[in-house]
Amino acid sequence: MIKLNYLVRVAMIAAIYAVLNIIFAPISYGPIQVRIAEALVVLPFIDSSAIIGLFLGCVLANIYGGLGMVDVIGGSLCTLIAAYLTYKVKNPKLAPLPPVLINAFGVSIYLHLLF
Repeated sequence: MIKLNYLVRVAMIAAIYAVLNIIFAPISYGPIQVRIAEALVVLPFIDSSAIIGLFLGCVLANIYGGLGMVDVIGGSLCTLIAAYLTYKVKNPKLAPLPPVLINAFGVSIYLHLLF
């Protein structure tokens, strides 16, 4: 059974990620994206609940974004992979590296296909 504390952390992280993207929608969506919420992708380094929270938050944010299922699936999977790899990193100085690399290459590939 999943503990309530874990579920609450997942929900809070998902909500914060989604809301940050929606608040900053003009810069969060489109061919060039600046997502303030991506700063949260280092959270799995200190809390494993952030992996699922970030994934769910990204799904919600991308549904709102209007770029279609390619963005919902592609972007959310990129965030999930980046969050998981951040969780696996042992050196705190290297924790930001997986999200940067996954977003630089993964997201740019599918956005190039969309635009």
